[in-house]
Amino acid sequence: MAREPFDDADETGGDQPGIVRARIEPRSETAEHEFLELIAGLEGVDATELPSLYREVDHAVENLFKRPPSSGAQMEIAFSYAGYRVTIDQRGHVRLIRVGDTVQ
Repeated sequence: MAREPFDDADETGGDQPGIVRARIEPRSETAEHEFLELIAGLEGVDATELPSLYREVDHAVENLFKRPPSSGAQMEIAFSYAGYRVTIDQRGHVRLIRVGDTVQ
């Protein structure tokens, strides 16, 4: 299950306020569900109320963890979803930046 999201702007001094960081387990079987639960928690809605992740980004989140690249690749994906600019790396670190209207 996804860990509680946090805004670490004050702790690191490097990020702008409004950047949310969290972590999902880097497992292809659960990553999409954990990601949706993370967004749903931020929005205060049920995950079923979110736009279709499949329609938005196909299985990009799942595929990032299905056949993980070598750690030296430092692979990450970035996309927009439900009003957030999302970056997820191969270790399961998630960065969310609110960029517009959220749940549509």
